[in-house]
Amino acid sequence: MQEEQEKAKLTAISNASYKHFITINNLKFKLLSHGTKGYAYILHNNGYEVKIAQYKSKIKSWLPIQVRISSEYLWLYGLENSWSLIYNWIVETFGNIETEKVCRLDLCTHVSDVDLTTNWENSYKGTFKKRNMFLTNNQINSITFGTRDSKNIYCRIYNKTLEIQEKKHKTWFYEIWNKNGLNFENVWNIEFEIKSEFLRKYELYTVNDILTHLKDLWLLCTSKFLTKINNDNAKVERCSINSEWLEIQKCYNNFKSSPLIDKKIKQDYDANDLIPTIMGYITSYCAYKKILAIDDAINDLKENGKKYFTKKNTTFEKEVKEKINMIGVI
Repeated sequence: MQEEQEKAKLTAISNASYKHFITINNLKFKLLSHGTKGYAYILHNNGYEVKIAQYKSKIKSWLPIQVRISSEYLWLYGLENSWSLIYNWIVETFGNIETEKVCRLDLCTHVSDVDLTTNWENSYKGTFKKRNMFLTNNQINSITFGTRDSKNIYCRIYNKTLEIQEKKHKTWFYEIWNKNGLNFENVWNIEFEIKSEFLRKYELYTVNDILTHLKDLWLLCTSKFLTKINNDNAKVERCSINSEWLEIQKCYNNFKSSPLIDKKIKQDYDANDLIPTIMGYITSYCAYKKILAIDDAINDLKENGKKYFTKKNTTFEKEVKEKINMIGVI
């Protein structure tokens, strides 16, 4: 690949519009003449952007191959099929995949003839901290909730018809809209960017994890992070949910569903599950020592525990930190 990249660089010097293509295991890519931080090689085609490292990094969380699936493939073939194709290509090209990690997930749906912008400042509630509005010819073309540099969720609701008309790309959407009975002249995209930090909060790491929880993630985005309401009560939290938004919440109902559990809450459950065992040992210990008060038991364990750790040439803090690393507590 390095030889091919050198060819791309040399040709680009004399011809700036030159595009260097290579075929690897039946997939054709454009190979860029330059890399990016951490990745020496960048491959592009209609379906994928693949970044490949030249050397192994010392950073444990870093992975040698990074893949971005294009919206075109996701809309035309679905996440499962799009991922399966590039997954198999990676295995054929580089060998078995030891681990995978989803860095960002974009969930969206397209709707037409739905009023999403009237009184937009007072028509939405949720856990977002910031909202913005953008205009084209004095008409609202986009509203956003949250911030792009947030570690959780960022939402954009924007005029998809206008975007395609202005940028003159992704015209294949017209065929999709036609099949789904949408009005070409007034299609809006409701899109949620979900960041890796948020996914880790619910212990979602792999693509399979995402596929198992797509419906639940969409419901979380459209019911907790952001909800469109009717202004039918003085208190926002008591306002009813807009009927069209209720339909939007159902857009992922055909996907699998498995309850999302906050990692911190799960850790509390796991810790509490140990209490019967711990108390069983403590009461047995106290029975041998004829200690009847729990406060006396704790003090006795504290003193004898310190002696035990001293004999082992360690400390309680050190042992706990090792367990934290071992079980991955956040």
